[in-house]
Amino acid sequence: MDRLRLMETFVRVVETGNFSAVAREAFTTQSAISKQVQALETQIGVRLLVRSTRSHSLTEAGQLYYERCRQVLDTIEEARIEVNRAEHEISGLLRVAAPMSFGRLHIVPRLPAFYALYPKIRVDLQLDDNFVDLVAAGIDVAFRVGELKDSRLVARRIGTAQRATLAAPAYLARHGEPSHPDELLRHNCLVYTGLATINEWGYLDAEERLHAVRVSGNFQSNSSEAIRQAVCAGLGIGYSTLWTYAEDLRAGRVQPILTRFRLPPLPLNVVFQPARRPSLKINSFVNFFADAFNRDPDIAQMPGAAKRATPAGSRRKNENA
Repeated sequence: MDRLRLMETFVRVVETGNFSAVAREAFTTQSAISKQVQALETQIGVRLLVRSTRSHSLTEAGQLYYERCRQVLDTIEEARIEVNRAEHEISGLLRVAAPMSFGRLHIVPRLPAFYALYPKIRVDLQLDDNFVDLVAAGIDVAFRVGELKDSRLVARRIGTAQRATLAAPAYLARHGEPSHPDELLRHNCLVYTGLATINEWGYLDAEERLHAVRVSGNFQSNSSEAIRQAVCAGLGIGYSTLWTYAEDLRAGRVQPILTRFRLPPLPLNVVFQPARRPSLKINSFVNFFADAFNRDPDIAQMPGAAKRATPAGSRRKNENA
């Protein structure tokens, strides 16, 4: 029998004053309780109780051991209460990872409404276009754009990322506007290296035929924000999620091109560690943003998209934009 169980029995014998009461509490016999105390004494090599026919008393060592056992058991109970409270109260620290542009445009602006509902949650938001190892970084939940490759994670589809090809009016005035994806070969294309296909840009025509173009240019980066700034500055043409350029489109700093062709959309998922059952605070956070995105036409899931949490990883491509 494990020592913690024996310690609990010993403490109850001391506090109730007799073996019979503890036996009734445990639905066992007085003899069984006596044997548990004897087993504890054997384990630690010290006599704890002086027994007589009708009573027992603590030895000096037994008194010291009882006080220590009481402290240990109280600490364990306090830990249980704290963990239970953390599990069932919507409070505490939540570590979240997301792509740079997505976090800037779609998570941070929604935080005031989130905190109005859940004022006791503290969010540690890690923005990075590279994929973060959830276990190594201690991340509770991560937003991922693109097909998932890590089948060890559990994923929930919460939206869709529409994409476009964009350029600044100043660039188009100097170099002209391409009318077909093949014409991109003659243009300065700014490559976001976070794409699964790197510099291969895909387009679907009206017959849903795929046109893949391997582009090149004088600037590339693993930061979608750096590519965005370069496109807005008129340096070249970009290929990105529409939300990255939402503010720039409204302001006229960029415009979509090749609009006769459709870019394959990307799924937006939240992913969790499989060994960690989502807590109330995680579920509250994810449900809040899933509901918000469902009302946002730029992110809302396409009809028929899966909504249940499922293991990630049927395909191998990944994109964070």
